[in-house]
Amino acid sequence: MTPLTNTQGLSRIETVSIVGIACFAVVLLLALGSYMLSLMQQGNDANALNTAQGVAAVEAAGGCLVPGCSGGNDAAHRKHLQPDGANVAYYAKGANTLVADPPAGYNEGDTLVVDGKEQHVERGTMIIEATARDGQAVCAWVAAPERG
Repeated sequence: MTPLTNTQGLSRIETVSIVGIACFAVVLLLALGSYMLSLMQQGNDANALNTAQGVAAVEAAGGCLVPGCSGGNDAAHRKHLQPDGANVAYYAKGANTLVADPPAGYNEGDTLVVDGKEQHVERGTMIIEATARDGQAVCAWVAAPERG
């Protein structure tokens, strides 16, 4: 009996094998899709940090990290100054700007580089903080404040 001349259709073992291979292929595609999504989310977070660094560098050239802040010695400017004189602002991801008040957490991935070390964090719990000293801006991931 040659397989090309068999007119009775597929045997049970062939049917079970085809179904098994199809199920394995679906599971494999789902696993690869999930992996690629996690890589994309990590890339989005890295891009957000790079964008925040660029925005902070531009704003630091103007004297204050927060757009629209006059700087100087007014109360609004002192609100985002640290005791050592460093200017602190937070990156608002959707608006692509820096703000004085920390927004809600917006990290998409669960792995971030914090203080030079790769750390696993919950999604939506971290924000980017920009700090300027002597005209030099530095951005880093920090924990978002608790929302009540």
